[in-house]
Amino acid sequence: MQSFYKRFSVIAGFAVLLAVLVANAFVTRRRLAVQNSDEARVAHARQVLYEISETELLLTEAESGQRGFLYTGNPSYLDPYNAAVTQVRPHIDTLAQLTADNPHEQELVTELRIVSAAKLSELANTVSLYQSGKSDTARAVVLSHIGLVHMDEIRRVVSQLMQEETKVEAERISLYQRSVRGTIRSIYLASLLATIGLVVLAYYILREMELREKHAQEIRSREEWFRVTLTSIGDAVIATDQHGKVTFLNPIAEKLTGTRLAQALGKPIGEVFPIFNESTNRPVEDPVRKVLELGRVVGLANHTALKNCDGRLIPIEDSAAPIRDDQSRLLGVVLVFRDVTSERKAQELMRKTEKLAATARLSATVAHEINNPLEAVVNLIFIAKSSARDMPAVVESLNLAEQELDRVAHLTRQTLGFYRESNVPERIEISELIENVLRLYSNRLKNKNITVVRDFGDCPTIFGVSGELKQVMSNLIANAADAVSTNGTITVRSHCVDNGGGSAVRVIVEDDGPGVARENLDRIFEPFFTTKEDVGTGLGLWISKEIVNRHGGSISVRSGDENGSARGATFTVTLPLNAGHPLNPGYELNAWYQRTPPVAGQSEAAGVA
Repeated sequence: MQSFYKRFSVIAGFAVLLAVLVANAFVTRRRLAVQNSDEARVAHARQVLYEISETELLLTEAESGQRGFLYTGNPSYLDPYNAAVTQVRPHIDTLAQLTADNPHEQELVTELRIVSAAKLSELANTVSLYQSGKSDTARAVVLSHIGLVHMDEIRRVVSQLMQEETKVEAERISLYQRSVRGTIRSIYLASLLATIGLVVLAYYILREMELREKHAQEIRSREEWFRVTLTSIGDAVIATDQHGKVTFLNPIAEKLTGTRLAQALGKPIGEVFPIFNESTNRPVEDPVRKVLELGRVVGLANHTALKNCDGRLIPIEDSAAPIRDDQSRLLGVVLVFRDVTSERKAQELMRKTEKLAATARLSATVAHEINNPLEAVVNLIFIAKSSARDMPAVVESLNLAEQELDRVAHLTRQTLGFYRESNVPERIEISELIENVLRLYSNRLKNKNITVVRDFGDCPTIFGVSGELKQVMSNLIANAADAVSTNGTITVRSHCVDNGGGSAVRVIVEDDGPGVARENLDRIFEPFFTTKEDVGTGLGLWISKEIVNRHGGSISVRSGDENGSARGATFTVTLPLNAGHPLNPGYELNAWYQRTPPVAGQSEAAGVA
């Protein structure tokens, strides 16, 4: 209401000032009209005086010309006379018109007309007598003083006219000067009123501007405080207007959305804050629109993800609330959300830990159940080898079967905690270990007509647990065999490298299969993560990573080959030469085994190709 009164006061002030200026314009115009009228009347009086003077002058010069002609006989002296004859009457007629509003002057003009005609007649008579040869008679007329009498009468009439018109002129000049002074006073008064009005309005406006600037400064200070608060808050904040257009983003929101505030201003919230369901990847209902419709706080549904400008989905939790003014009018919506990726990973890790514990218990039970049958199979293979001494191919196959049964038995004993002597590292020829694994998978490789390219460098033996490293190579080669298509190629290379802390053996298993999707590269070594929908358990590569880490080495994956091809996957295993040596100060395999026996796994169950 106070703002309305202030606005009304300013408008009223300008209206009054405008009314004063308009009234002054009319008054000034009226005063100027009177002034112009008075000026015209003064000019009229001066015109009368001019006509009177011209008439007198013409008659005087006519008389002088007549005298000159009579004395000299020179016709050129008659020019003033001739001019008077033709011009005196028009001047008198003009005087009659100019003094039509003054009866007394009209009488004097009539008298002037008569005496002027008499004078001109007397002059015409003498000139005519002289021209007819009667010069003496003409001179006698001149000497009779009749002309002097006429001129004296003319001067008398002219003097009276001049006096009368001079008096009229003085009165009119006085009126004109009075009207000029009135116009000047009107202009000064209007200017004074306008100046006073402008000064008052200027003072009022300047005071209001000062108050407004003071209030604006307070508002800016509060806005800056709110901006700093919203900028410093740990959650992401987005504010919109009542139409759902973005008006503010704090730095956290800029980081999560990938959009700067300058780019987001004025855009619909759906363009800056696109959200989807994590499970179905379908768009989620816009919370800002719901707040604008319902006018209350609205929370996001579970499993909601924000799509960053680079296409990455970020799991979030948020709520949207209406922004209202002091009159409860809806001005916009504030959206507060946060990245819950860490919480989701922690929850996922907890679920996987529970699954691993269940898997460990299950694997112990399975190992216990299959341990006794395995011993019977080993005895049967021993008997078969004794009976087939003369068949080398059969003996070789039985030897391979016996090795694999030993490895399975080793895993079951590890799972049950019965295996203690095999956790001591031994010297391992890495190329020989790889060849044993390739022989194990020879039938599978042959069935798919897979070409195996070997490139083994001259590397020294390493210290490690043979069964575990064999399990690692088995997982990698089995995954490669599953990944490549018929007539595919698997390349296995080994060579010595310097890993910065000493010498190491690097084994590379490369295939020409479809490769690993970019979004799966970061999760490939997670437990229970698999792309083998039908047969994979997601434990093979996780177990392999655990084994390599326990040996002090590292394992990594790259999608594509060294030439930049998008196809194929390359797994690289780096094992230090002395990682498992008992004299190595960093060797802790025995202690680790005593604390945590490894979980058994199956090479064919590796989860990622």
